[in-house]
Amino acid sequence: MRVLSLNSLWFVIAIPLNALGNSFMIISNLGSAPWTSAAENLEYILPFSVGVCLIILYFFAVLFSYFMKMKFTVGMIVKTIALSVIFGVFIDLFLYLHQMIYVPNDLSIRYIYLFIGLNLIAVAICIYFQSSSVYLPSDYLLKAFGKLMNNYTTGTILCTAIPLSISIIIIIYRQSINGIGPGTLLFMF
Repeated sequence: MRVLSLNSLWFVIAIPLNALGNSFMIISNLGSAPWTSAAENLEYILPFSVGVCLIILYFFAVLFSYFMKMKFTVGMIVKTIALSVIFGVFIDLFLYLHQMIYVPNDLSIRYIYLFIGLNLIAVAICIYFQSSSVYLPSDYLLKAFGKLMNNYTTGTILCTAIPLSISIIIIIYRQSINGIGPGTLLFMF
């Protein structure tokens, strides 16, 4: 029996930690990470949960990255999609648990949830960038935009504009703001 390496163990911890952080941000209702925000808004127009909407968005991010000449092997695509599915399922699981345990109404508690979520995501991203060679599709898309623009700052702006544009279009259509707020700005900066 093969023992998991320390990097693999850290990676296995980082993915649910990232999903937990995203669930805290969603429950705070003060804004989420851009891709999660787009999934939150898609949830209102599609008959799917936030996690499933995020999986759909990630599938299109992989396709878009591929069309932008990002080098993928079949194994890499399979691993990335599998990671996306696992991540989406964890987000839905943690949202369900939050709903069962506690959803804060008080603004100060919601800001505490936002702070917890931002920090969990930051720790998780640091861990999985250090411990893995497989990333979420949004990370590959960011890399593709950075290479295309020969500037990762501009690439990041363009990559982030995709989910934010999806959110804004749905917000305008629904005439109700959801998923975008101070948490989105704090996540981006």
